[in-house]
Amino acid sequence: MVALGSTDILLALEPAEALRFGHFLSPKGVALFNTHHVLTITVTTGKAEYPTLEKIIRSLLQISQNIFAIDATDLGKKAGTAQATNAVMLGALSKYIPLPEELLLEELNKVVPPKFLDVNKNAFALGKAEVE
Repeated sequence: MVALGSTDILLALEPAEALRFGHFLSPKGVALFNTHHVLTITVTTGKAEYPTLEKIIRSLLQISQNIFAIDATDLGKKAGTAQATNAVMLGALSKYIPLPEELLLEELNKVVPPKFLDVNKNAFALGKAEVE
């Protein structure tokens, strides 16, 4: 169980997800989130409204000043494929976790098929550059 206001790192692959779980973030915590939104059925049918990116950022800034809105999907595309979005976010996350980059890249080597490895390593580097 995670106590409200106690999370050191909030990683969200979608903006509304960051907003939904932002209350867990500590004032000194870091929020990293992908700005590419995924619309739910309630939004596409007009039963709900998707919050603007500005509203999401404003809400998170009320909790912590360490907010990084990253267009990880676009960066994944720049690296070679939108499916590399996760590697972009891992690269951004790497600055904030106590694991050496070499170890993260070794593990990436184990889980990514060889034909996609270069794309994912490039995506990792692009994500890391976004938070430096």
